Amino acid sequence: MDIDVKNAYTKATATLGTELFDTFVAQIYRFIKHISLNGAQERFEEFCNIYIQKDFDKDSLLNVPFLPYKPEVTAFFTVLGKYYLFSRYDRKDIDKEKIAGFIKELPKAEKNTNVAGASYTSATSVKKENQTEDASEFEDEESEEQEPEESLEELKEKLHSMIGLQGVKEEVEQIINLISLQKKGEELGQKQTPLSLHLVFYGNPGTGKTTVARLLAKIYKALGVLSKGQLVEVDRGGLVGGYVGQTAIKTQEVIDKAMGGILFIDEAYALTHGKGESDFGQEAVDTILKAMEDHRDDFIVIVAGYPDLMKEFINSNPGLKSRFNQYINFEDYTPEQLRDIFKLYCFDQNLVLTDECEEYLLSYFVDLYEHRDENYANGRDVRNLFEKVIRTRANRLSSILDSLTVEQFRTIELEDLERAKEMKNSGW
Repeated sequence: MDIDVKNAYTKATATLGTELFDTFVAQIYRFIKHISLNGAQERFEEFCNIYIQKDFDKDSLLNVPFLPYKPEVTAFFTVLGKYYLFSRYDRKDIDKEKIAGFIKELPKAEKNTNVAGASYTSATSVKKENQTEDASEFEDEESEEQEPEESLEELKEKLHSMIGLQGVKEEVEQIINLISLQKKGEELGQKQTPLSLHLVFYGNPGTGKTTVARLLAKIYKALGVLSKGQLVEVDRGGLVGGYVGQTAIKTQEVIDKAMGGILFIDEAYALTHGKGESDFGQEAVDTILKAMEDHRDDFIVIVAGYPDLMKEFINSNPGLKSRFNQYINFEDYTPEQLRDIFKLYCFDQNLVLTDECEEYLLSYFVDLYEHRDENYANGRDVRNLFEKVIRTRANRLSSILDSLTVEQFRTIELEDLERAKEMKNSGW
């Protein structure tokens, strides 16, 4: 279960209402079918099992009319497209350009009466009143919904409500205190030493680095350090081009999107690690360093990745070493914390665990933690297990749907966990 997808799906269905629900499902099927190079049927069935918990006749869905234009629907497909693009199990079978084309065509899709042959591949901008932002930006930015800005205290509360990450929370509190004192000194007319707020996040995957970076961007805005407070997430592929001159242009475009906020570079070491002289990763690094120098007052960079590789990355360039002087360690979650994350997924879905399940989960995560290797993914492993449990639960309940009670629907049984443990990852 992906929380961002679930939240976007909930908002879209609430906006559309029950009368348009089947139409919405049909559009989801067309979207998945359109963007998938392989595995579209399985991908849609998995979506239905996890988010809808109901089967549909796929052939009949192709004849359902298009939805009326709704910003919440476009936001949902933006989030779902990003989820598939960044999923290590799906991304190799997903066409990025088709996602952007589909989203761009949504505002005028309802006008197309030939639904079976509708095309989403046009790259033409659609101008319409209240149209959403250009879909070409969906790779780097979350859907921009108009939400009230959160106060600094609310953002700190969000940070401290996260499971685990005690050391991270303390580091962020120190940053907040330092900035606050700096601001007070300015009010008192005292000379202040310029602060370097660029950060290195190091730790294994699935430890909340992106979530904390997103919160930090908002915290910096609340403190008056940044003008916009958005987070633009990118990796080597979003910065480095294939020929001379392309990388600087590509990197500058990303920097421009991040101006006023935070540029978050995941697996930043891939820009320099094991590359030869003909590689263009260093060109991206040089372009970013120049932007950090030229825009000190409204541009912050966070680089993230595995501990040893990040140390190698920072030491690869004197400019990096001089600008990144603050490091935050994201430790692996303990087995108890992994279990709490699983329970949080259950709470979010209004599901309950039997006592046997809680004991089994702790034992499962202790074994996972004690035998962790290079593929260990912390919170992502929890999410993968939860998604498998949702599928095994659906299989168990499928034979009693007609007599199903609310209590049975809400309860995860021990056999759901046991069968989920035996399931192989899709795509492997």
